[in-house]
Amino acid sequence: MDKNAPLITDLFVCWLFVSAMTTSGWAAAENINKQKELLSSLDVRSRPVLCNETALLLEMQWCGDWFKREMELIPQRNWCNLSYFIWKYNHFSNCSEDKAVSTGCYWPNPLVENYIIHVHRLFFSNCTLSHVVLVDPPDYMLTMLIFVPVFLTLAMVALVVWCSKRGDFAA
Repeated sequence: MDKNAPLITDLFVCWLFVSAMTTSGWAAAENINKQKELLSSLDVRSRPVLCNETALLLEMQWCGDWFKREMELIPQRNWCNLSYFIWKYNHFSNCSEDKAVSTGCYWPNPLVENYIIHVHRLFFSNCTLSHVVLVDPPDYMLTMLIFVPVFLTLAMVALVVWCSKRGDFAA
């Protein structure tokens, strides 16, 4: 058997791999070009150009009314328990995003944010957790937390200096 046969085989496999990768890259580039042509061929007049804030507020009202109806089905004591309304809130959030985009507005925007804040005040104003007061640790604990790393650092420096002064490097 020729001793160059494995080299030739390896080169052939590499050539196949590179050919496959470049072919798929060209195909992807062609798909991207087709998508760009399709998007550019769409009628520009069918897409809203400016944000229609009046329509956005009406659409947000529709999303909010749906959310209010759904939240009324949940007992008020469970309004702070996320597991009871997470699907409904997710739907409300998606609805607000879809309506903003369909009216030609970006999302989030100040109108949508103000409406969402209104909904939060309406349903979740009593859901704040009790304020946690952060307290410094006791002095003995703070002293230990400071001095232990300092002493360990000094001990490591001393150990390195002591090992470097020894003439026999017994490593």
